[in-house]
Amino acid sequence: GAGTINAGGLFVNGNPVYAGIPQDAQSGTTYTFFLADANKHIYATNAGAKTFTVPANASVAFPIGTAVTICNGSAGVMSIPITTDTMGLANTALTGTRTLAVNGIANLIKITATNWLISGPGVT
Repeated sequence: GAGTINAGGLFVNGNPVYAGIPQDAQSGTTYTFFLADANKHIYATNAGAKTFTVPANASVAFPIGTAVTICNGSAGVMSIPITTDTMGLANTALTGTRTLAVNGIANLIKITATNWLISGPGVT
C-alpha cells in the first residue's frame, strides 16, 4: 500500500516503518554500551574527555548487523575502546581504540560475533 511521511517518520498503512535514530543522551565521562543501545545514537554532552566502551560479545551479545551511532557534541575528545573483540577502522587495516573529535560522528556496525567496523567524520 501507499505510505505517508510526516514529522513522526515513515508510515505504511498507519504503521511506523522508520522513525529516525532514537537518542540516548549521556552526560558522564565514561559509558559502556548495552543491548538497549542497538540502533540508537548516543549523544555525549560532557565537556571533558570521555571514554565510551564497546563491550565484548561474551558480556553483551549484540546481534550481527547492530548499528550504534555516537555523536560527540561537547568540548572533550572521546576515546572509543573495545574490550576483547576487534573493532576495525573502515577503509584501513587499523584495529583497536579509536578517537572521536569534538562534533564528530562515529558509526559502528557489528559485522560478525566478535568484529565491529567504525567509521565517520572525526574518527581517527
